[in-house]
Amino acid sequence: MSGAPGALDRWEDRPVEEWAKRWDVPHVEAYDELPSTNDRLRILAEAGAPNFTVVTADSQSAGKGRAGKSWESSSGMGLWISFLVRSDVEVPSALVPILVGLAATRALERLCPSLRPGIKWPNDIEVEGRKLGGILCERAGAGAVVVGVGLNLHQGIEDFDPGLKERAASMEMAGCRGVSRSEVAGELLSAARSLMDPPPASLDERLRKEVRDRDILTGRMVRTEVGVVGRAIGIAADGALLVEVEGRVQEIRAGGVMAVDNMNRFEGA
Repeated sequence: MSGAPGALDRWEDRPVEEWAKRWDVPHVEAYDELPSTNDRLRILAEAGAPNFTVVTADSQSAGKGRAGKSWESSSGMGLWISFLVRSDVEVPSALVPILVGLAATRALERLCPSLRPGIKWPNDIEVEGRKLGGILCERAGAGAVVVGVGLNLHQGIEDFDPGLKERAASMEMAGCRGVSRSEVAGELLSAARSLMDPPPASLDERLRKEVRDRDILTGRMVRTEVGVVGRAIGIAADGALLVEVEGRVQEIRAGGVMAVDNMNRFEGA
């Protein structure tokens, strides 16, 4: 499998094929810049790329978040990476980003034991109330999901656009310095493979507890994009957000959610 024009022979001072061996994945493509690592990986997926094929870029000119939002992907500031997950069984759409979020928090904790990253349903990684990373999962044909992960590593507060300064974070801002992109990528892919090769059809009790320990919304008042307001009480086995509304539990499987301190103030998005 050959890379597209512009694919690098070396990344982080090593041949790209060496990273594939180190990470125990079948194929890695690395670029100085792509519009989107997810878009490039989808092309590979549709051409038959194997499970856990990886695409990474130093920067993205059109990085994507959930619901068409842009994702700031400055050169050298973070890890912008996508990997392919194939499965013979249907995996609930809401479950995939939860599994990836669990993999990301495991990876970050291994690299920086003092860090306490949390999972914010449906697809964010937060630390100390600020967004450290995001996840974008997109279907790529039957049984294939392109998983994009963006993790802020080296930014200082001055490196973020004005609209992000109050809610963005990086590993360095959280006190974790000197961690390389290759280390984060290796730990992320290792954790993801342990959870998603193959992915489960649902969370067992052990995984639900691990997710519960990292879930930053449980116990908080939330409002969903479709207007449901209630208290988050956890994440279901299929990845749905459980919201208690006037004594009844509603299962939210799509859209975004905001934590509400009171009915007039919102936190995050």
